[in-house]
Amino acid sequence: MKSTIISTAKTLGFALVGVTAAEPVDGVTHLQCAIEENRIGAMAWLARNPEARCDPRSLLTGAKSVICCALGYGEDGIEIKSSPLLCKEGMGEVDRAGSTPPILPLQRGGEKDRRARFARGADYHLVVREKLEQLWDAIRQHAPDARAKLCVDSSPIMEKALAARAGLGWIGGHTLLLNRELGSWFVLGEIITDIEIESDAPVDNQCGDCRACIDACPTKALLAPRMLDARRCISYLTIERGCESRVTSHESRYSYGCDLCQEACPHNRTR
Repeated sequence: MKSTIISTAKTLGFALVGVTAAEPVDGVTHLQCAIEENRIGAMAWLARNPEARCDPRSLLTGAKSVICCALGYGEDGIEIKSSPLLCKEGMGEVDRAGSTPPILPLQRGGEKDRRARFARGADYHLVVREKLEQLWDAIRQHAPDARAKLCVDSSPIMEKALAARAGLGWIGGHTLLLNRELGSWFVLGEIITDIEIESDAPVDNQCGDCRACIDACPTKALLAPRMLDARRCISYLTIERGCESRVTSHESRYSYGCDLCQEACPHNRTR
């Protein structure tokens, strides 16, 4: 099963794949602290049942494993190759839990340069979702009675913490997942399943005492390593709140999202 998962995920284009047990992650204290200090801004959904958000089993009763996948992207975002579904702007997809993932319009033309890299190409929610569906179809051929919950950003789950525990990387100072080979230029997707699969080992944090990402943030949204005040973050202001007018022209190099902390990271400089 493990070899099938890895080989299929790689064939589908995932750059990284790892497995961890469907047990709670050690993130509830960090999340509760951010909530109490109001560092989550208007993202009230983060405050709804933090314990459940840290436990994959809250999304799938009887879950035993979480398959974590990472899809890399370049300066033009995620490129699509053949799927008609993913080529249609404004096309949404309802997942098995009945929720609709947020939609990012496909970007063309000069305006893409004012968007974070991830938002310059196809909607990654749809791209990753389709790949996860295909991966799950391959798994079901070996375990036809298995159950799963597929997650791509919109599900209430601590995906970075799970991916770190699955060995895909470590949480960097900018709060994003970092991989030694890929840096942080990738998006995540997960399959929570009731199949018991051998877990991968996490990797050590390799940031050391580097503060490049913290020093690069023009709004001082990074208060300390892995501590973000969303209310100051350009990504939050331009995506979650749609408040670009609150960001000065000097600070707003981007109109949708922000890559400044990632661009400053030594692990990303050569990519």
